[in-house]
Amino acid sequence: MEVKLNTTDIISILYQMPSSILFKCPDLECIYASRGFEQDFGLRQSGAEATHTFLFFDLETKEIVPQCSLPFTLAEKGEEIAKHYRLQTDSRTMNCFIESDVITTPTGEWVVLQVKSNITSLLNENSKSSAVSKHIEFNQLLTNFSSKLITASVHELDGIIDQALAALGTFCDVDRCYIFEFSDEDESMSNTHEWVAAGVTPFIDELQDIPSSTLPFFMTHISNGLFKVDNVASLPKEAVAEKETFEEQRIFSVLCVRIMVDDIMYGFIGCDIIGSPYSWNAFDIEYLQRIGEMLGNTLQNLHNRKALQKAQTELLEANKQLERLANIDGLTGIANRRLFDSTLKRDVERCTEQMTTLSLLLIDVDFFKQYNDAYGHVAGDAALQKIADTLTNSCVGGDDLVARYGGEEFAVILPNTRLNELHAIAARIIRNVSYLDIRHQASDYDSKLTVSIGMACMEMNLSRQDAALHSSDGALSLVQQADKALYRAKASGRNCAKL
Repeated sequence: MEVKLNTTDIISILYQMPSSILFKCPDLECIYASRGFEQDFGLRQSGAEATHTFLFFDLETKEIVPQCSLPFTLAEKGEEIAKHYRLQTDSRTMNCFIESDVITTPTGEWVVLQVKSNITSLLNENSKSSAVSKHIEFNQLLTNFSSKLITASVHELDGIIDQALAALGTFCDVDRCYIFEFSDEDESMSNTHEWVAAGVTPFIDELQDIPSSTLPFFMTHISNGLFKVDNVASLPKEAVAEKETFEEQRIFSVLCVRIMVDDIMYGFIGCDIIGSPYSWNAFDIEYLQRIGEMLGNTLQNLHNRKALQKAQTELLEANKQLERLANIDGLTGIANRRLFDSTLKRDVERCTEQMTTLSLLLIDVDFFKQYNDAYGHVAGDAALQKIADTLTNSCVGGDDLVARYGGEEFAVILPNTRLNELHAIAARIIRNVSYLDIRHQASDYDSKLTVSIGMACMEMNLSRQDAALHSSDGALSLVQQADKALYRAKASGRNCAKL
């Protein structure tokens, strides 16, 4: 007696296949899954007649594969498929290697896709050799990123960490990998790096500055090194906040290990499974811990580099401060005699070499001894501070230097300033000091404080050779010229400028 098979019989026979397959009749829209596929992907609905919806993603672009390029579409056109995809069901999303075949049945042709997931390869007949190969592959992965992180600059570090998370997520076939950092005193945590598989929603922007106190169950476990949840639904009552957070993100399984830096918990690295529970294996924990240790060592080195850089910066700043203090007059805050001497020598040499003009003013506060005797040294110091500010504000050149030359004497170095400009600056200084209106009833000249100014100008209108001879006395010659001019200003009745 001949037995005739119908479509339902073919579906039932293919469903019984222990291997992980998807099958479809070209004349029908429905896609069916074998019992082996249901086990691998933990499909919620099962049975020969159960139909499912599947999404295929391109592993490189993470984009959904268009209808014209779907494995079933290509196979129905006669093309042989042998390619990696990320396959999403209503329960799980996994990386798979898919091969196609077309079988002929009494009811017609059927397209069959053999789906080899990571789980399938680990459970096959050569599981021991597969596990060894997996460990070797992981060690190669770890070595690759370790060498990158060792030589990475601070600016390259974030990019390499992102690459490491992507490689880990793809290798372990999880849906999300991430790193969180704790704030000082572990008061809050922020998601700093995140990788998500195709079809998975990222949450890095939402997971910032989360108060640690809102997740007490998680904090207790991660502080001890490991937070492992195979099934979020099985979390105890005291983890109600954590369970709510995970369910909002459709997370069914979570694995996190802490990252230590300088014997302090810096943060944690974790990964999630979305859609269905997953029993974390010992190698899952080992892999994540080793990645965490690698990142911890990297962050430790980065921390040490930053600490060294900070110390070097602070040392440079301290040296600059010491140099500044060594060159600044403590009372007036302007350059002191030490800085004046070195600057004048440098400017004379530069002006001689470049054949430019250099001018100098020596300024003396008139009858300042009588002012101190009459009003006291505190008032005298205040008067010198005001005059120093006035001198600074009266000289507008970027290379000008105002210095306290000694006692009540000041000096102004004026590079690239010609004689006519020098007269104008000196007149402005005398006028601005007068505007201070500092009373000086003890003055033999006026009832308010005034200054006398000696001017000197080195104009290089000579050949280079003659200029060098002209400036052989250098800075000393220019100071002597200004000092003689200052004497003439005092002899002329003070409160004036002389050349």
